[in-house]
Amino acid sequence: MSRPLRLLLVTDTAVLAPGGSERFTRNLVCQLPADRWSIDVLQLVPEPAPERRVVASLDAPHVRLVHWPVEAIYGPQGLAAFARLCGRVASAGYDVIQSQHEKADLMNALLPRVLGGAVRISSRRDMGFQKTDRLRQAFRRLNSRFDRIVAPSRAILDGLVDDEGASADRLVEIPNGVDTVRFRVPGAGVREAARAHEGLAADAFVVLCVASLSPIKRHEDLIAGFAALHATQPGACLLLAGDGPLAEALAAQAAALGLGDAVRFLGVRDDVGRLLAAADVFVLASDSEGMSNAILEAQACGLPVVATRVGGNPQLVAEGAEGFLVPARAPAALARALADCADPAWRREAGARARARIEREHSIPAMAARYDELYRSLLAAPAVLEGALRD
Repeated sequence: MSRPLRLLLVTDTAVLAPGGSERFTRNLVCQLPADRWSIDVLQLVPEPAPERRVVASLDAPHVRLVHWPVEAIYGPQGLAAFARLCGRVASAGYDVIQSQHEKADLMNALLPRVLGGAVRISSRRDMGFQKTDRLRQAFRRLNSRFDRIVAPSRAILDGLVDDEGASADRLVEIPNGVDTVRFRVPGAGVREAARAHEGLAADAFVVLCVASLSPIKRHEDLIAGFAALHATQPGACLLLAGDGPLAEALAAQAAALGLGDAVRFLGVRDDVGRLLAAADVFVLASDSEGMSNAILEAQACGLPVVATRVGGNPQLVAEGAEGFLVPARAPAALARALADCADPAWRREAGARARARIEREHSIPAMAARYDELYRSLLAAPAVLEGALRD
């Protein structure tokens, strides 16, 4: 039997921590066939403390997690990490090197080709909202050094062509997958038990958001919109799962609006499935999204979604049939869309349509199979890489 293929995945984030990019990484590496792949995940951040993990470990013997913390990529620490990476690549015999996020992508793109013939792939997980003009200019020069650039949504790829001059013939769209067994429409009694666990009234109108409490997620718009909804539906409740730098400011905003216990800050939760079972509607008010894993999980649980019309969201939410799309930074529009979800019969129908599409288009095995096929097709076609070898 031939040896397993070796994949090095380099990322700026800790894969055991909360977040959509982290969840994507866990889903991918755990689903790639163990008899075909040997995987190292190099994380350019410190190992997260146990209380900051959403999973304790990966149940995948063919995957090894490594942490090399890097703060400033242009400083001595970044240069030392790059030199260390060059040494590792030269000795490890990787077949594929895949990176995601800015630091990891820079290091991957700059690796000298003389270190080996590994296929190099950049996995873009968002719309590039953290990129400075300096970084965009850098990637205009460096994108040609990737054999392929992969993203989960067409919106991300179109942005790369427009903003970074990426070559369209090197771009590949592979939508995110969701665990349709773990995240499923709740059965009889599950919804009631989930609500009882959270202390929610059986007839409450429950709106759920699962997202980091960070500026890009625009929770301030969601809270303002929910306040308008709550004025007409005093039985409504907003659950906010996640933490982040805006936690105190958002709690103060909710208090100033007199929302009291109608807005609940739940922190990081490892039982998102139960929260989804307790909810009536899922909502995201983000300024930017690539392809939201949180939306996919909500839809897998049969929930309608209200989201901003940004990034990959229009690709996920069929307007009027599975939920509603609203402009970013428009609390009043959010309030109206949430009110339009008040009919339980419509919610059931919308959620059923969303669940059916998730099953057709967004399973984790299908996502991993497409990555596996991409890797092996590139490895089997050296002529495809000749242009990159000359870069």
